[in-house]
Amino acid sequence: MLWVAALTAGFNAYFHDHLAGQASEVLHARAEAAAATVEVTAAHRILVRETADDSVLDQGIWVYQGDRAVERPVGSTQLQARADALAVKGSGSVRLGSGSLMQALPVVDHGTRLGSVVAAVSLVPYRHAEQTALIGSAGVAVLFLLGAYPALRLAARRALAPVDAMTRQAAEWSAHAGGERFGAEYGHRELQNLASTLDNVLDRLSAVVRHEQQLSAELSHELRTPLSRIVAETDVLLSRPHTAEQQQRAHAGIHDSSVHMARILDTLLATARSDFAGPIGQCAIGPVIEHATHSGNAAISIHVEDPHVLLGVDEAVAERIFAPILANAFRFAEHDIRVTARHTAGQVWVDVADDGPGIPVEFVEDVFRPGFRTDRRDGHFGAGLGLSLARRLARSSDGDVLIVAAARTGATVRVCLPPA
Repeated sequence: MLWVAALTAGFNAYFHDHLAGQASEVLHARAEAAAATVEVTAAHRILVRETADDSVLDQGIWVYQGDRAVERPVGSTQLQARADALAVKGSGSVRLGSGSLMQALPVVDHGTRLGSVVAAVSLVPYRHAEQTALIGSAGVAVLFLLGAYPALRLAARRALAPVDAMTRQAAEWSAHAGGERFGAEYGHRELQNLASTLDNVLDRLSAVVRHEQQLSAELSHELRTPLSRIVAETDVLLSRPHTAEQQQRAHAGIHDSSVHMARILDTLLATARSDFAGPIGQCAIGPVIEHATHSGNAAISIHVEDPHVLLGVDEAVAERIFAPILANAFRFAEHDIRVTARHTAGQVWVDVADDGPGIPVEFVEDVFRPGFRTDRRDGHFGAGLGLSLARRLARSSDGDVLIVAAARTGATVRVCLPPA
């Protein structure tokens, strides 16, 4: 709206100046034409020659001998007084309000001014033209605005329709945290930038949701065993009377399981923080293996070579790394499990080997995928999260978990951790 008003004002200002220039040119031409009809006699008298269009030329023309009018048209007293004043002055121009414009030209003979010719032109037609242009331009501007507003609004609505659709679609997708994305199907650069930004936001939202789901699953997975022990001890206590010694053992078991649960919670919540950079601490491999196998199969023997090797991680984190690895080893081993630790390449490698059936070669990497199980009909009710959690915790401590042997004679899982 402002630019339309500016254009209208600019046009009218230009038109006003143009009409003023035209009026000045017409006035000057009339004065010169009138001066051309003036003759000076030998007696230095001014005479006016008669012409074919004399009646037209005489309108608004004064001829003076000195300050005496030789010829004057019919006009108002004010007009006559202005003409007389210009004749005395001999040259120049004057504007009478907004009605007339007057100009005087001197009549000179041999360098001596004998009189003057005064011409006048009415400005009324020019004012009418200027007013007409003003009204017309204002009307055109109003009509343009009235027509342009709906058109611009419609164009803006059509241009923003894809943005509105993308916004609603993103809101719907974010509510379910699905895998749908906008992709690169939008031709306009602005829409493509918006689609890319929304895709990045949806990716981050999905990552946050997956992280929360993974944390919930890991907590459930790790807390299941100590919670089962607490429930079992409680059921035994409530089922029948017990001696003081039996009650003390049950209470001690419940206490140990509760402390174990607290350590699991603290460890997993600490490693789930976005600013977690690996706990600073150290521990010996022997106690870690002992704590991680407190619920192992008594029929399977476990041998730890050099249990005094130090690891450069906190004991609680190391326990959570080895617990699912040893749980799998106890489940599949036939007779024994061997744990070997050694320093190499600036790390400590801890190999956990069992004499079970091994891991099929095609599943060597899949076993680290959350929720993956090689055989869901093996009678084990695990969720397939143990090795995934072990690898995540090891990598958060600048280490890793790998399958280095998957033969049919047993599996060997290598845990790489920084040295103390």
